[in-house]
Amino acid sequence: MNCKTGCPFHRLHRFLLCMTFFCNIVLISCSEEKGNWTAVQQEGEYIYGVWHSTTLQRAEQAMLEVFENIRSASTLSTESLTAQNDGQTNISPEFLLPGDGAILDWVQSRAPSTYEGKSLYRDRAESPDLLYAYGFQRQAEVEYQTPRFGSKPLILLEIFDMDTPENAFGIYNFHIYPQVKFEWVGSKAILSGGYLRFSKGKYFIQIEGYEFATGIREAMVMLAKNIAARIKEPAAEPGLLTLLPSNKMSGSVKLFRSNWVLRQLYNTLPANVPQMSDMALGVSARYRDNPDLKNWMEAQIVFIIRFSDPSAAESAYTSYRNSVMEAALPLEVGTTGPILVNESLAP
Repeated sequence: MNCKTGCPFHRLHRFLLCMTFFCNIVLISCSEEKGNWTAVQQEGEYIYGVWHSTTLQRAEQAMLEVFENIRSASTLSTESLTAQNDGQTNISPEFLLPGDGAILDWVQSRAPSTYEGKSLYRDRAESPDLLYAYGFQRQAEVEYQTPRFGSKPLILLEIFDMDTPENAFGIYNFHIYPQVKFEWVGSKAILSGGYLRFSKGKYFIQIEGYEFATGIREAMVMLAKNIAARIKEPAAEPGLLTLLPSNKMSGSVKLFRSNWVLRQLYNTLPANVPQMSDMALGVSARYRDNPDLKNWMEAQIVFIIRFSDPSAAESAYTSYRNSVMEAALPLEVGTTGPILVNESLAP
């Protein structure tokens, strides 16, 4: 059947062809957008970005929110984005250890001992590398016992001077994971396995129960409350965390001071990441970029690294950009926009 150009059948046929072409373009665009996206940008003394985003759109949304947070905070001083040290409790850890009878009928089963500097755990198989990476200065420890449980050591209490509140917060949060149980002791404490851990001021406290029993767990909590009461700083988080996007996944916030720690936190990062200097401080968190995501380890990671000044950040950003280009990764580099890499297309 022959139809004139203006007849209804011809117009319908042309409309369907146009819609098919449009849908194909959308599908191609969406398929190109999906993947394993990395986005990295510099702004002033900050390098910020996204790892493991499933779509380019979600990566760009996170980048925009961080950019706006940094711009909004640009009038704040650097000190306002760190835990405040004014009036910091500065007691040697051994003087924070509760004495005999401070916790019901629990007493120290031996004299306290201390480690300092690079001597930490030299007489044990336990590795101190993580504590060193977070600025460890001095540790004091003692074991506790009670006649109610046979007068044998049942609790080990360790108090670490980590030099700054950020360091103490970082080593504490290293141990947090989603759905972990918490106990308020004057600060938020993790209860996991046989351990209770918390940080307050520049101190990181770790309490280990050698056996599982209600009375032992209760004593661990009371020891924690006794120590927290003697550390006068209020429970607080570093202000740098306020620059991260909202809606963080519970238990996902991390703080790091080196690329070595960053690799301990996330073992699936791209080969190329910004290199931190000695004075840099980084924070990160996971975000559920897919409502159906069941494995939190696959969630999008948003990070912010603050350098000592803009020139240090610019130098690290330039080195990162060069390393990505030398690796011949599939990337886009705008004149003012972020570096965008679809890691799923990497050779």
